[in-house]
Amino acid sequence: MTRLHESRRRRRPFLRRAAAGLTALAALLIAPAPHAADWPSRPVTILVNGGPGSLPDLFARPLAERLHRSLGQPVVVENKPGAGGMLAMQQLKSAPADGHTLALVTNAHLVWNPYIFPALTYDPARDLLPVSPLAIIPMALTVNDKLSAQSLGQLLAQARQQPGKLNYASSGNGSPPHVLFEMLREQAGVDIMHVPFKTGTGALNSVLAGDTQMYFAGTALVEPMVKDGRLRVLAISETVPDAAFGKAPTLAEQDFRGFEGAVWLGVAASAGTPEAIVQRLNAEIGRAQQDGALKQMYASHGSLPYHLAAADFARRVAAERDASGPVLRKLGIKPD
Repeated sequence: MTRLHESRRRRRPFLRRAAAGLTALAALLIAPAPHAADWPSRPVTILVNGGPGSLPDLFARPLAERLHRSLGQPVVVENKPGAGGMLAMQQLKSAPADGHTLALVTNAHLVWNPYIFPALTYDPARDLLPVSPLAIIPMALTVNDKLSAQSLGQLLAQARQQPGKLNYASSGNGSPPHVLFEMLREQAGVDIMHVPFKTGTGALNSVLAGDTQMYFAGTALVEPMVKDGRLRVLAISETVPDAAFGKAPTLAEQDFRGFEGAVWLGVAASAGTPEAIVQRLNAEIGRAQQDGALKQMYASHGSLPYHLAAADFARRVAAERDASGPVLRKLGIKPD
């Protein structure tokens, strides 16, 4: 055998292995994303930053029931309260990016937390993937009936005349009532003191008792007290179909910006979840929101149904980060 024939003979196994490798690589490149075709292949978990009966939980459970019907797999709600949502978000971040673990999120989790928690254990932009919004929670700026101000303009004028004398309650440092009131205070240029409480109920009771004077809270929470006259509404974040708030002007109508749809609920997945799964989830959530009983549940909690395509939702989240980041850095809000 000549040297040339011997060289060719030795090269054939190598060439066969190389060709096989290239064939396998090509198959990977054209194959569908892993888990996209047969998703869901096992039960789906929705993590909720709140205990049983909390507002996020009350949204998650009816949604889970409807997704169970449409997806054909059990959809389980796992309550994971604490640490401003970091426990739930950390678990979502660590879960496989296959669409079997989701989380109910708010703009606090996806937008505000990086500017409030110095030791945040997740990066919303890098680790989490917005899937779909669910609802907007309208917020009402209310004052107790002992305060003389009949309008937001009168309240701010009083605050300017008596800097540091008025105070407002919140459900804790970094909570939506705290962040939103600080944004309002910053735009108005007034000195109003913050009094944090551990819960929304504690904050509400303090305003009703006159220990604090105002509260920026969800309309559903304060509606009974507005109806019986114990609280007065000076502004709302957006127009709501509720007679108790029908005459209240929005903050935008009073030249305060950034409060439209200021508090929302949505669903997120782990970053890297295949696009096909995200698109199906978004579509299924949109269909669930058309359910009459679900719409009635939204209304009973004072919320407005809200749905966007996944890409549009992601753009909204990114835009909110860009808009609120400089303000939150300047305010220097710190958690409890």
